[in-house]
Amino acid sequence: MRSRRWDFISENRADFGVQRICRVLGASRAGFYRYLATEQDRAERRAEETRTVAEIRAIHAEHQGAYGAPRVHAELRARGRGINR
Repeated sequence: MRSRRWDFISENRADFGVQRICRVLGASRAGFYRYLATEQDRAERRAEETRTVAEIRAIHAEHQGAYGAPRVHAELRARGRGINR
């Protein structure tokens, strides 16, 4: 929900200016610029999460759905993935 506000500001800042939109929405300009600065990091985390989910599904399918969270976690650790359960 929070990113919608930042997305709205990004889409409309050329027309109205960041300061004005932030004032109307009650958001901080610093927060908006921090959001912009960390956009690449968020994209990398999403991509890594997508790869991890694909690997978990593959492990689950390899074992005909018999592996639950503890075994999948152990399999990931055995493959060298440092991941929390």
